[in-house]
Amino acid sequence: MTVSIRPLTAADVHQYKRVRDEALRCAPEAFTSDYASSVARPASAYAARFGPPASGHFFLGAFDAAGQLLGCLGCERELLAQQRHSARLVSMMVAPAAQRSGIGQLLLDACIQQAAQVPGLEQLVLTVTASNRHVVRLYERAGFRAWGVLPRAIVVQGVGYDKLHMVRLLPLSPLISP
Repeated sequence: MTVSIRPLTAADVHQYKRVRDEALRCAPEAFTSDYASSVARPASAYAARFGPPASGHFFLGAFDAAGQLLGCLGCERELLAQQRHSARLVSMMVAPAAQRSGIGQLLLDACIQQAAQVPGLEQLVLTVTASNRHVVRLYERAGFRAWGVLPRAIVVQGVGYDKLHMVRLLPLSPLISP
């Protein structure tokens, strides 16, 4: 399968909403957002999330040869001055039919590479459902390390799920020795 990675734009909002709604329906324990709220939200409401990559606030999409969105991953730089060295990776989603085909790895690699180009950005943080060992290993292979667990961070239909907090330093980080 040929896959291309590029930043999402406002023109992609309908495909983004389709992938997002399906991900929330199929794996509610993986997200802090819920399916019912997402379905009710208009596609146009997501356009503001798709900023220019150089800002540190962007979404990347994985597209097949026909231009169909297969998955996406967001990077959201912190807004407060004393936290601008950090960005959160959010909303890693791969369409169910495209899962386990390496798309998550491609998105993650491209996102890290793009984030490393943002002036002043030193680290990426994320949370992942702790019981999702496949995705935890994906992040670990990309250089993320766990730093804590929030027990019962989300509750889906009465079942609590822990969230694992992870961090990855970027090359500009003063914590990385030359």
